[in-house]
Formats: sequence, C-alpha cells, structure tokens
Amino acid sequence: MKTLFGTAAAFVLLATPALAQQLPPANAKAGECYAKVLVPATYDVTPEQVLVQPATSAFKKTPAVYREVEKRILVEEESYELVPVPPVYELATETVLVQPEQTIKTVVPATYKTEEKQILISPARTEWKVGRGAHEKIDAATGEIMCLVEVPAVYKTIANTVVDQPAQTKEEVIPARYETVERKVMKTPPTTTKKIIPAKYKTVVIKELVEPEKFEVVETPAKYSTVEKRKVVSTEAVRWRQILCETNTTAEIITRIQTALVNAGYNLGFEPDGELGPGTLSVVRKFQQDKGLPTGGLTISTLQALGVNTGV
Repeated sequence: MKTLFGTAAAFVLLATPALAQQLPPANAKAGECYAKVLVPATYDVTPEQVLVQPATSAFKKTPAVYREVEKRILVEEESYELVPVPPVYELATETVLVQPEQTIKTVVPATYKTEEKQILISPARTEWKVGRGAHEKIDAATGEIMCLVEVPAVYKTIANTVVDQPAQTKEEVIPARYETVERKVMKTPPTTTKKIIPAKYKTVVIKELVEPEKFEVVETPAKYSTVEKRKVVSTEAVRWRQILCETNTTAEIITRIQTALVNAGYNLGFEPDGELGPGTLSVVRKFQQDKGLPTGGLTISTLQALGVNTGV
C-alpha cells in the first residue's frame, strides 16, 4: 500500500511484538504519534588540560648577519720602470783640418845654356889671286891680273853647352787646408727616466660582518592541550519519542522537511516530492547521526533541528 510515507514497510518497527510489549507515554494527546527510537548516549563534557610536550631548553644558534658591500682591493702595487732617453743631437758648423801644412822639397835640376865660341882655324894672311877685271891688269901681254889680297883669318863658330845654373833643392811650404762642414754633435747624452706604473685596483663585492654569530639558551615551555573529557550521563537507550506518522503529517510537511535537508547541504538525489520514501528516510538518518539526535523515525527533535514547523 503506497502512502505519504512511501510504503507501510517504512514503519514496520511500530508493529513488532517487542514494541507492543510497552505502552507510549501516558500523557500522550489525541492525534500524537509515538515510536520507540534509539536515543544516543549523552555525555557531560568538561575541559581538561593534558601535557603534550614537557618543557625543554636548547641552544639556539643565531647565524652571523652579513651584508654585501663593494670594496676596492689592491691587485698590483705601484711600481716603476727605467725608460731609456736617447741622446739629443744638433747640427753644428765646424772648420776641420783637411790637410795639414806640409813642406815639399823639390829638386830643381841644373839649367844649361849654349855658348857660341869662335876658334881660329887659319890666321889672317896675304896671297895672290887672279884678278877679275881689266883695271886689275898689269900688262897687256898676259892679260892676267894677279892681285895680292889679304885673306882674313878663318874662324869656326862652335856651340858649347855650359851650366847656366847648377842643380839645387827647393823647399815649398804647402799651407794647411781647412773645410767648413756640418756635423751632428751630441747636445745631451743618453739618460734614463723613471716611469711610474700606478697601482692596479679592482672593485669586488664582499660580505661584511654586521652582527656576529651568537648562541643563546632558549627555554621552551611545556605544551598543554585542552581536551574534552566526556563523562557518560546517560547511556544509549530505546525510548518512546513523538514522531510524525501518517496520522499527523501531510505531503506539504514532507516537502518542507525535504527542502530543509537540501538547504542544510544534504543531497536527496531527487527534487522534493512530498513523499517520505526510503531515500528521504536515509538522508534523515544521516542528518540525525551528524547532529547526535535520536534515530529511528521523524522525531519532533529532528524537525526542530531542521527548523520545520509542523503545527503538532
């Protein structure tokens, strides 16, 4: 038989012989329905502190604190080197001796001259010679003319070479010869100079100690945890509790219950339909267990927890 509650089997618990052995509360009113439901145990919860970790002491090391700073460090010290300075020359005009004065002895040979000299070949004389003209005739008989003529002396001229000037040695002084020349003369001699080679630096990033490493004793206090100590006030039991049943419920109330369950975050698996079937009862039981409510039916306390007003 299908009802608002799905099937009559949903409340088979009400018809068991065990439930029939006891009666509902004597003060029940007409129209109320009661059922024996499982009332969970109740506890008196009191807070209690329990030691979780005892007090300890330990050395705490605080590492040194550094900061990065730029620092110039010496890579190569200042040094020097000797640099040769060449000599300096200049052009100078200078009279230089090309050939010194010298004396040359020259032999002047003897000179000769030719002298003519007459030498007597035959002395002057007189001798008869035949005349050469009539006026020279002595007589006509012979017609010859003989003349006593003077024959001059005969001389012969001969040439004779004689020394005109005897040989002699002649000294000739040749004066020194000079020339004006230009030549390079050293103005300053070669030297050396000291060249300074500056020191070399480079910038590096170094860690500079800001705060040194330190140690301290750290006391760790004991840790306690507050736990709830539960004391049983009443044990789990089956009790009569007012519930909704076919007598005092409607489809509208069931729809309200289903909607309240969905709003509370429980998934019915279907849209609220106003029927209290197995699916709805399963979700109701889960809600009751989560909230610590009696289970076994739609108790009034369950409806109150869902905020559903039944008017019963």
